[in-house]
Amino acid sequence: MNAPDRYERFVVPEGTKKVSYERDTKIINAASFTIEREEHTIGNILRMQLHRDPNVLFAGYKLPHPLQYKIIVRIHTTSQSSPMQAYNQSINDLDREFDHLKNAFEVKCVFLLFFEQYICKFYDIIITGLLVYLGILLNIE
Repeated sequence: MNAPDRYERFVVPEGTKKVSYERDTKIINAASFTIEREEHTIGNILRMQLHRDPNVLFAGYKLPHPLQYKIIVRIHTTSQSSPMQAYNQSINDLDREFDHLKNAFEVKCVFLLFFEQYICKFYDIIITGLLVYLGILLNIE
């Protein structure tokens, strides 16, 4: 089979940088970032975060080829910012946002575990009460 090994999708080869930066020589305040071993998931999230920045004029990404496991992110900014600043700010914002999401998820999980234990104990009390009540009814008859 001609398909590459599955691990090649995730493992960055030794000597290869995860992210490389290349300035655009034709457009001022424009650059391309090549991110190794990533695909649409990260590309789209990063693009959307870059679009939230008012200093970003253009942000887009592409996968050069389905068997090349990398994305190329292009950023064009106003003169108030540089593509590197916009990229770093977007990564930091996403890091904070995902950290908040993780914390909220963990709090919900703890709440649900507590709630589940409480409901189970309450359920046990109700079932025990019903069994006692049924036992009393059975003894009366």
